Amino acid sequence: MAKQLFARKPLELLLAEMAGEHRLRRVLGPVQLTSLGVGAIIGITSVVLVTMLSQARILLAMARDGLLPIGCFGAIHEKFRTPWKGTILTGIFVGLLSSLLPLRILSDLVNIGTLLAFVIVCSAVLIMRRTHPDAQRPFRAPLVPLMPILGILTCLLLMFSLPAENWLRLGVWLLIGFAIYFGYGRRHSVMARYLAHEITAHGVSPAGALVTHTGIEPDDYTELRNKIR
Repeated sequence: MAKQLFARKPLELLLAEMAGEHRLRRVLGPVQLTSLGVGAIIGITSVVLVTMLSQARILLAMARDGLLPIGCFGAIHEKFRTPWKGTILTGIFVGLLSSLLPLRILSDLVNIGTLLAFVIVCSAVLIMRRTHPDAQRPFRAPLVPLMPILGILTCLLLMFSLPAENWLRLGVWLLIGFAIYFGYGRRHSVMARYLAHEITAHGVSPAGALVTHTGIEPDDYTELRNKIR
């Protein structure tokens, strides 16, 4: 791995990093340097684990709704009860990206994607509080609408501070996501078909009747599929 990293970096960049390392060695002692290295390893490892574990379960939730092929991303291991196919595919995808793209591009792309996700989450809090004020919630965000608005503004400020080319990469990722949604997910989504069925049958949408309690469970999707057949 070290050989590959050296082969991928220009000589000027390597010399600059070595100069920074020498300065750190002059300022910090061996104990502090060791602590710094251990902390970096722990931080990187935790991010990798959280990314792989959470992403596989996000894909599982999307597959249960029909947005992704459930035979692949919705497969649960009989012994470990984990989405094993999604975990393996996530690991392969992350490995390929990390080996082909520079670290700076990956970090910028992850940053802007995460910030956009937080903007969507904060916006969803505002929308749900307005459209479903009486919904039962195990946890209620405090100081609404102040906190979600501050979250949106802060994330947008950080997003606009990123390089301009990062927005172009984000646009490419969004186009890929839209292509998957309109090419596959929209036609197979259980919830979308259920809403269309209710509107056709009754002339009105249930407006989130299934999400007014604790959320949609896997058994609810089975019931929905039976209703719309």
